[in-house]
Amino acid sequence: MHAPTGHDATAHSLAAPAPGLLASAVRHALFLLGGLAFATGAVGLLVPVLPTTVFWIVAAWAWSKSCPRLQQRLYVLPGAGPHVRAWMEAGTISRRGKHFALGGLCVGLAGCVALLHASPLILALAGLPQVAAGLYIASRPE
Repeated sequence: MHAPTGHDATAHSLAAPAPGLLASAVRHALFLLGGLAFATGAVGLLVPVLPTTVFWIVAAWAWSKSCPRLQQRLYVLPGAGPHVRAWMEAGTISRRGKHFALGGLCVGLAGCVALLHASPLILALAGLPQVAAGLYIASRPE
């Protein structure tokens, strides 16, 4: 056998990362995503127009893949925790949760109409996702 030349060593160093390294990087990225989503949801507790539960659902999903202990801690938080758990485990939304979500979407849509009534194309681009989200929420089991 011969000793690797400079070319062989370079080719070896450019090889794909070990599967464990990639899995570790993904786990860390999901952990950070969960933290960012949780923090954004926490801000939503103070800012009326920013939702909390949807961001905490993202955090629960990300932590389910990276840190299940934090996911379980999120599930026991008063208020939104049980709603997050219900969505993650059964895909359900409480009737009260639907009312709040649909009410918030209606307020947002009314704001879009008030601000964008002179621009129908922009109104459609802003309003259609809200209508789609409302239909999706309304169609979820309770």
